[in-house]
Amino acid sequence: MAVQTPTKAKFVKTQGTALSVSKATTLDPKAVGIEWADLSVTIKQPQFQGGQSDEIEVTVLASEAKEFTVGLADNGTFSMSGNWKADDEAQTVLRTARDDGEPRAFKSLFKDGSSSSFLGLVTQFTWDAAPNGTVNGTFNVRITGAVSFDLPVVP
Repeated sequence: MAVQTPTKAKFVKTQGTALSVSKATTLDPKAVGIEWADLSVTIKQPQFQGGQSDEIEVTVLASEAKEFTVGLADNGTFSMSGNWKADDEAQTVLRTARDDGEPRAFKSLFKDGSSSSFLGLVTQFTWDAAPNGTVNGTFNVRITGAVSFDLPVVP
């Protein structure tokens, strides 16, 4: 019988990931006392799409070729798709955020204890349906400000 060796691959399983949105508008995704609505019960596929910083040309007469530096970070967008459920608390928060244009905090807690948080503006939501299926929903969020990626706290 062959001896099993542990995998060399590094990964985090998706099952058990917790995804939340703040129930009220906030300007600090890590503020104490934020009340959270659970997106994990309807969302199947969250996707963080990091943005691209502007390229700023800094070429001068002495340059031998074009020279650049980067501008401010653009942290991109976050989209979530899953089961549409109009009376779900978190989806109600997202639709309200789309209507009022105010930022909400978003946080992801991964199974390995690492996490990510940011502020976002809900820019769009859609739903679609097909025969012999369920109603699907998608929410698009424009990230505003910095994104935090935090490692697990080791006791």
